[in-house]
Amino acid sequence: MHSEETSLVRIETTEGGIAEVTIARPAVRNALNEPTALALNDALATVAADPQVRCVILSGEGSAFCAGADLAEFEKASTQPASQRLATLFLPALRSMMTMEKPVIAAVSGAAAGIGVSYVLASDMVVMGRSAYLKLAFINIGLIPDGGACWHLVRKLGHAQAFEMAALATPMDAERCVALGLANRAVEDDQVLAEARAMAQALVAQSPQALGATKRAMRQSANLSLDDTLTLEGALQDECKATDDFHARVAAFRQRRRN
Repeated sequence: MHSEETSLVRIETTEGGIAEVTIARPAVRNALNEPTALALNDALATVAADPQVRCVILSGEGSAFCAGADLAEFEKASTQPASQRLATLFLPALRSMMTMEKPVIAAVSGAAAGIGVSYVLASDMVVMGRSAYLKLAFINIGLIPDGGACWHLVRKLGHAQAFEMAALATPMDAERCVALGLANRAVEDDQVLAEARAMAQALVAQSPQALGATKRAMRQSANLSLDDTLTLEGALQDECKATDDFHARVAAFRQRRRN
């Protein structure tokens, strides 16, 4: 396993092409101050650009996934527009997660609160410990959900459920997140990373071109008409069919059938 480390964010990459990106401020439940947010931007940009990385696991060290933005720092920056802080500190990482053509798995232990929820929602797959939860606590300090949370939640939950989660700061536990489609798995707390790693191993066994194209199709189809989606699927299918990987996998499939 190859490791790149700052004091705030770690990247560990296995020989199989799985990169584990870990937020490492456990003393403050991985709250994102400016240096940590910028380090996370850099870490996710690095794994997105690395052709050896085929799947990413995002987690937090210790008892929480991410408690959101560091409130003490946010108060001190009261004269800086919130939109400017978002654009600089948080949106680069969130965009990297959604646009990189490799799957991102959120491994959620404990709390994902505030903008920490947005990192979960930007992931392609989510594993949660049974005691983990998502909480949009913005309303409690007179703010609204950001980092794309409104966009994701209305599409995933519909208006009524999304509004309740945001307007009442209702915590969503792991079982309910699975039931509502916000998470894929709820597992025992000590099995979160193990389950995320097993999921990643299954993903990297698939065609990297097909995985990337599948992610692109599903991400883009949220904003496309049916006809435009059908056209996009056809174009991406042509790209996949033209790869050596497609021909090798078809040949292997035929060989297995003959045996």
